[in-house]
Amino acid sequence: MSSRALRRLEKQRLEQEVNREDHVESEDDVLPVEAKANVFALLNEESEEEEKEEENEEAKEEEFKKVVVETKSKKSKKSKKKKASKKKQEIADSDEELDRILAEARKKDQQKLGDSRESSVKPQIGESYEDIYDFEEELDMEPTPIAEYDSNFKFFTSKRLKDSLPLLSIDSVKNLDPDQEFRHLFGNLSMETIEDANTTTSLAISPELLQQFKKLARLTRGWSGSDRRGVPGTTRKLLFTKIKDDYLPTALKPMGMEELKPDECIKYLDYKEDSAEIEDLEVKISKEANLGVRYFKFTKVNNVQERVANTRFYASVVMTPDPESLMQLLQQYPYHAETLLQVAMVLLRQGDNKSMSNSLIEKALFVFDRSLHKRFHEILSEAKTGLIRLPYEGFLNRQFHLCLFRYIIALGERSAFFTALNYCKFLLSISPAEDPLGVRYFIDHYAIMSEEYKYLVRLAESPLATTYNNWFTPGIAFSTVLAYLKLEDKENARRSLKLAFERHPYVAYKLMENIGLAVANVNEGDIPSDELTLLAGETYLVRAAAIWNQQSDRQFLHDELELLFKKSPVKKATVGFKSSIFAMLGMSTGNLKTGLPYNLIRFAILSGENKIMAKLPEAVWSREDTFEYDLLPPKNTTVDYNEFTGIINKKSGVVDSLIDYIDQNLLGAIVQNRTADNDFEGILRQLDEQEGNEE
Repeated sequence: MSSRALRRLEKQRLEQEVNREDHVESEDDVLPVEAKANVFALLNEESEEEEKEEENEEAKEEEFKKVVVETKSKKSKKSKKKKASKKKQEIADSDEELDRILAEARKKDQQKLGDSRESSVKPQIGESYEDIYDFEEELDMEPTPIAEYDSNFKFFTSKRLKDSLPLLSIDSVKNLDPDQEFRHLFGNLSMETIEDANTTTSLAISPELLQQFKKLARLTRGWSGSDRRGVPGTTRKLLFTKIKDDYLPTALKPMGMEELKPDECIKYLDYKEDSAEIEDLEVKISKEANLGVRYFKFTKVNNVQERVANTRFYASVVMTPDPESLMQLLQQYPYHAETLLQVAMVLLRQGDNKSMSNSLIEKALFVFDRSLHKRFHEILSEAKTGLIRLPYEGFLNRQFHLCLFRYIIALGERSAFFTALNYCKFLLSISPAEDPLGVRYFIDHYAIMSEEYKYLVRLAESPLATTYNNWFTPGIAFSTVLAYLKLEDKENARRSLKLAFERHPYVAYKLMENIGLAVANVNEGDIPSDELTLLAGETYLVRAAAIWNQQSDRQFLHDELELLFKKSPVKKATVGFKSSIFAMLGMSTGNLKTGLPYNLIRFAILSGENKIMAKLPEAVWSREDTFEYDLLPPKNTTVDYNEFTGIINKKSGVVDSLIDYIDQNLLGAIVQNRTADNDFEGILRQLDEQEGNEE
C-alpha cells in the first residue's frame, strides 16, 4: 500500500470522527494528526506526480485543520477531559497500527533493495545480498595462531581488524609532536627554548643565505606562519613536522597524493593472490571500507626537474656510488625525498653526525607532510590512524615507510619514547598485516620505555599478535612479562612467561644466560634453533638489557625460567612458510635458500645493529636489490600480451620503482661521459624541448 493511499484512509477516518461530534474539544486533539503527517513524510517512494498530489492533499488538510480548530466546543471542563482522553487513546491506537504497517512496508523494501551501507559489493542479476559468499566467516572460526603465512594474510579478517583498530589508532594527533612530550618531561618549556630548537638548520648554511631564506619566506604567501605549520596553497596545517629557517620557501609541492578507488585496491590484492577469487577480494575490500578504511598512494610530479633529480640520484647511488655527487644534488634539489634520506645515512656512516642526519630525516618527513591528501589529512587529524593504508607496492609509499622508520629511531635517540611509540602505531597501521619493515620487532621496546604497559598487554592479546605464529615476536612475548611486573601482577607475569618460554625457548635460554643470575641447566645445543629463531631472537636480545634493568625483575625472570627449564621439556619451535609468500613478496626461495620473512630481513638491515645483521645469511647480501633507499622491493611479475609483438613486460601500475621515473637518455649520458654538473645545461634544454613537443 502506497503512502498516498494511507494518507487518504487517514483523512477519511478523521472526517468520520469529526462528523460524529459537533465540535473538537481542544487544540490538543489535532496534534496527533500532525504527528501522523510526519510519519508519512518519512517515505520517499512516490513518483513526482504522486508527490504533487500529496502536496495538494496536505494543503487541503491544513485548511481542514484550521476549520476544526476554530470550531471549539463550549462543553464543561470535565466533559472535555474525558472526551479528549478518549480521543487521544483512539488516535494513539490508530497511530500504532499505521506505524506497524509502515514498518512492514519499509522492511520489505529493504529486503528487496538490500542495505547499501552493509556492503558496496553489487550482487549479480537474480542474486540477493544474502547469497554472496563471505569467505572470512570460515577463517574467523579457525583456531589461531596460524603457523604459515598466506597470500594477503587472509586470516587477519575484517572482524579481527575491527578488534585491533583501537591499538592502531593514536589518542591525539598531538602525540606525534615530540615538543608535547618534552613539555611533559621537562615541565613548561618556554617558547624561546622550543623556537631555538626549531631553528636548527639541517645542513651547514651561511648566515647570508639564511637571511635570504627568511626574506623569501616573508614574500611567499602562506609559508610557515606563527606556528611554523603553514604551507602555501592550503589552509591545512602540517601534522608531522614544523618548518625550520633553512627550509627553502616554495609554493610548489615536490610530490602529490591520491586516494585509491576500490577497483585499484583490488588490483593490489590480486597481484599477490594465489588462492582467493576476485569476488572474495571484493568482499574483503568492501568490508574494510565499511569500517572506514581508506587506501592512498604518494605520486611523483612529472616534470623535467623531477626526472633530472631522479636520474642523477639513481646514477649516484646505483650506477656509480658517489656521496659527493649526492651532496651537490641535495643543494640543487633540497626537497628530493630519496636524496634527503640517502644523504642522512651517508652523514651517519661517514661522520657519525647524528644531529645533522636526524635533521635531514625530519626534512624528508616534511616533504611528505605537506603533500598529504585532504581525506588523509582529515583522518589523521581525527587521530584515526587505524583507518589509513599505504600499500607497500608504491615506490613513494615505500619511501614514506622508510622515512617513518628512521624518524622513530631518531626519536628514540632523543629519548622521546612516547612519541616514538605513537609513530610505531602509525607505521604499523598503514600496513598492519604485511608490516613490511617489521614494526612488531621493536614496538614493545618503546612501549616499555614510555611506560605504556597496559597498551603492550592489550597488544600481546590482540589479533595483531595472535593471528599468525610469527606475529608473536620474542620482543612482544617477553616484554609483556615485564609489563605485568611493572603493573604488579605477578600471576599474569608467570602465565605470560610460560607462554613466551613455549614459543621462544632459545630466547628464554639466552635471557637466562645474559639477563638472569645464572646459566640454565640445559645445553644450548639441545634447544632447537634455525635462521629464523636466531635472527628474530637477536632483535630482542640486543636491547633486552636496557629494559630488564631492575634487580627485582631480573630475579623474577631467573627464578621462573629456572623452574620452567626443570619442569617443562623444550618443544621444537614451529617454523613454517608457504613458498607462495616469497613469490608474493618478490622473493625467490631458490636463490635465497632461506625461510626468513622479508619484513624481518628489512628490519635487521635498517636497525643498523651489527649483532642483528651478523645473523643474516650471506645470500641476502648477494642480492641485486639490497639497496639502502629501497630494500628488497616487491617485484611486478605480471606481463601483458600484445597481439602484434607477443608477450611483453609492461608496468601494470601495481608495483613501481625508481627506474620508472628516470630519463634514460640522461642516464646514458652520465654513465658514458661522466657528465659534470656544468654539462647538464645542454641536456636540460633537450628535455625541455621534448616536453614542449609532447604538450
